[in-house]
Amino acid sequence: MQVKCTMGAKPFEMIIDTPLGLDGTNEGPSPLLVILASIGACIVAVTKFWAKIMDINITELKVFSRGHINLGAIFGLDDSKLAGYDKLEPVVRIKADAPKEKIEELMEKVFSHCPVITNLGGASPITPKLQIRE
Repeated sequence: MQVKCTMGAKPFEMIIDTPLGLDGTNEGPSPLLVILASIGACIVAVTKFWAKIMDINITELKVFSRGHINLGAIFGLDDSKLAGYDKLEPVVRIKADAPKEKIEELMEKVFSHCPVITNLGGASPITPKLQIRE
């Protein structure tokens, strides 16, 4: 069985996969890498939104999303930790035509209004449902 998922939200489609060593085909990023990409992309989008409102001209914006994966927990070897990332650390590198204090105010708005950060931070309950087909 291949471990590959095609996620579609028309008109977009994305292949999410796992590495060859985990019975995947390595045709796309793993679900955990998608989380890191989602954080970075959301921070960029929300930063652009708030910068426009606050009349800040951004000349450089890069987000580096980092996380430490608890492999032992994922593979059932260490149940004392949560499966997945134990910490997510997006690093924002920004250059703008604004004073440091105004850029800090901008990023406070971004971090408090970024829906991906909000959801991953536990604000939205996740309710898995099981459907077994025969």
